[in-house]
Amino acid sequence: MKRTLKLAAALVFTAFAAQAQDATQAYPVGGAQNEAAPREVVKETHGDWEIRCTNEGKTCFMYQLMLNDQGTPIAELSFVKLPLGSEAVAGVTVVAPLGTLLTKGLGMQVDDGQVAQYPFSWCTQPGCFARFGITDLLLNNMKAGKQIKVALFSIANAQTPVIVTASLDGFTAAFDALEAPAQ
Repeated sequence: MKRTLKLAAALVFTAFAAQAQDATQAYPVGGAQNEAAPREVVKETHGDWEIRCTNEGKTCFMYQLMLNDQGTPIAELSFVKLPLGSEAVAGVTVVAPLGTLLTKGLGMQVDDGQVAQYPFSWCTQPGCFARFGITDLLLNNMKAGKQIKVALFSIANAQTPVIVTASLDGFTAAFDALEAPAQ
């Protein structure tokens, strides 16, 4: 029975992985675009991070596709710089696959540091979205760290987390290259 549940969870997350590669055309990764929707372009690459821009370069964010232990793309991670004086220094969006158990939220950890829990906000066709702000302390941990680990739970197997990772190689350079929006 456990093997069946693990296989079902793997299938749910693998099905999303195929969608994830095609669902990266809008920030936050927000579904199929129509012809009138602004296209996003990769403006710069810093290590494993891309700076993507929409609206003819007026709105830019950091992006990385998160992988599981087998190297399969599972979730998307985006950062935006927030205006000076904001309560948080950066906004984070994690897009997890449909079939994610929303009630458990997600756990995020930098290297072997403390795990922070964040709730999901909504789901649409491309996936389930968690949006939250981060403090200077967490941002500095990311700048000094090696990887971000995110724990997601599948509705097919609520007891075993699916761990996805993002490399922090190039994170500092990419974050420093982002422009903060005007207040």
